[in-house]
Amino acid sequence: MVERIHGVNLSGWFIPEPWVSPSLFAATGASNEVELQQALGSAVYSERLRQHYETFITEFDFNRMAAIGFNAVRLPVPWYVFGAQGGAVAHIPAVDYVDRAMEWAEKYRMAVLLDLATVPGGQGDSNESATTPETIADWHSSTNGRAVALEVLDKLAERYGKRPGLLGIELLDSPVMSVRRGLFNMTQGIPSHYLRNYYRDAYDLVRAHMPADKLVVFSASGHPEMWKRFMSGDKYQNVWMDLHLYHYRDDKAIDITSPRGISQAVERNRTLIKTARSCGFPVLVGEWSAAAVLSSSTVTPEGRDAYERVFISSELASFSDASGWFFQTWKTEKRIPAWDARVALAPLERAMID
Repeated sequence: MVERIHGVNLSGWFIPEPWVSPSLFAATGASNEVELQQALGSAVYSERLRQHYETFITEFDFNRMAAIGFNAVRLPVPWYVFGAQGGAVAHIPAVDYVDRAMEWAEKYRMAVLLDLATVPGGQGDSNESATTPETIADWHSSTNGRAVALEVLDKLAERYGKRPGLLGIELLDSPVMSVRRGLFNMTQGIPSHYLRNYYRDAYDLVRAHMPADKLVVFSASGHPEMWKRFMSGDKYQNVWMDLHLYHYRDDKAIDITSPRGISQAVERNRTLIKTARSCGFPVLVGEWSAAAVLSSSTVTPEGRDAYERVFISSELASFSDASGWFFQTWKTEKRIPAWDARVALAPLERAMID
């Protein structure tokens, strides 16, 4: 069991994302994997994706992560990680590469948190604003979505549950949850009772294959205060809550060039972590980045780097009451400064990461 987690996400490896790997999407007009397959055709898509699986993350990456001081990775996997056929979309399996990730993690004394990041019909994404298409959450309305999600969790736990390199399993990445607004209005999203029942059933499935020292993680869905008295019975062991803490958009956007910008962001982090802990769970910051608002048009590239370095170190300090964190993400093709750990965290002393 890792005492304190300091890790990175491996986003974009098994779930293609244009911001991580734009070369996959170049000249296709596609903005997601379904559109990409439609644009390329199944045969070309499958071959391109296999090549991406093979080359995007390798043993060299795990070697570097361990050398920098990271002791864990959060690995998002799709519901079709074991492969799936049907309809107009064919999904090639990625599980052989998950095997490799587990082997490399064990070799370099790291741990892997497997994160079920997609489900049939879509879970939305509580990291996104309510105006973006990514927030559509139809999973709970689909006829077999719940069964498919539980089946893949069961298979993942059976395959990896007793591996020394497994940190644990996150039951769903960041679903949009329906919450009350006023006396009579509910926001769009997955009903809270649906998520609660799903998490309980998923816990039973994965714990049957995993010893108690492996984590079972669930998402706060942006509302840590909603989970008081959840999974409080004696049978629930080592259950953690995942918070995603971003500061670059909508009402959560913070201008870190303003006098109080960084202090406000740090205080928000501390408050959310405190709220989550008050519900009785250890807290993981499953995703965070250096991205923030720099509204001043006079900020130079050097000045931006300086602001972001201070912001990163302040964020790390604000996570002191959490049991660990995962930066978003380890690598991007374009080495995006606020999102690529190789760039964003490179100037830090190893002691700051540890």
